[in-house]
Amino acid sequence: MKKFLLLCLTLLLSITLAACGTSDDSDTGNDAANDSNTSENTNDNNNDDSNAADNTNGNNGSTEGNDDLDLTNVSLTVEDAMEAFHDHFPGSSLSSIQLDEEKGELVYDIDGYDDTMEYSAEINQSGDVISEEKEQKESDEQYDELVLADYISAEEALSTASEAPETDGITARGWSLEFENGSPIYEINFEDMGSQEVDVYIDAESGEQLHVEVDD
Repeated sequence: MKKFLLLCLTLLLSITLAACGTSDDSDTGNDAANDSNTSENTNDNNNDDSNAADNTNGNNGSTEGNDDLDLTNVSLTVEDAMEAFHDHFPGSSLSSIQLDEEKGELVYDIDGYDDTMEYSAEINQSGDVISEEKEQKESDEQYDELVLADYISAEEALSTASEAPETDGITARGWSLEFENGSPIYEINFEDMGSQEVDVYIDAESGEQLHVEVDD
């Protein structure tokens, strides 16, 4: 009888120990799984932070101008840009010229016309026409023709505009030449990385500074 009781107690103890071992293994497995999930979440968060930083850097790069660009030292002169325009649209006359930054490069934007059509072209510093538009000219549309030989140069206009006190410490970002109220006018644009913008207007015939507009 005693042997039977001892046998039962031994069997019961073995079952209890086995159950405890299974519970410990289960807890260990759960802890490992939790650690793995925590690590994955941490990595995901780090990746999100990295992506956010990349996006921020990308956005900053798209909004800032290229400070290395010099409007007074261009590879393609205004005269060469005009020649490229005339070669592309033979027999056309010019109505406006603009030099501005586009995707980190200085690009000429020239508008012209003839008896029946209106033309527009963007010309890069290699003299290539990178985009163009043309459409039928309306019969009642009137244009004034730009004659650069009669005006001060863009470099002279930039120099005069830079003398305005409002442009002190601000970089010239672009210029345009077109008729306003029957007179050819240079508009020189200065911009301080988006925080301040100044436009200086110069009479293209006399070289006189007409007025300054400040946009804070």
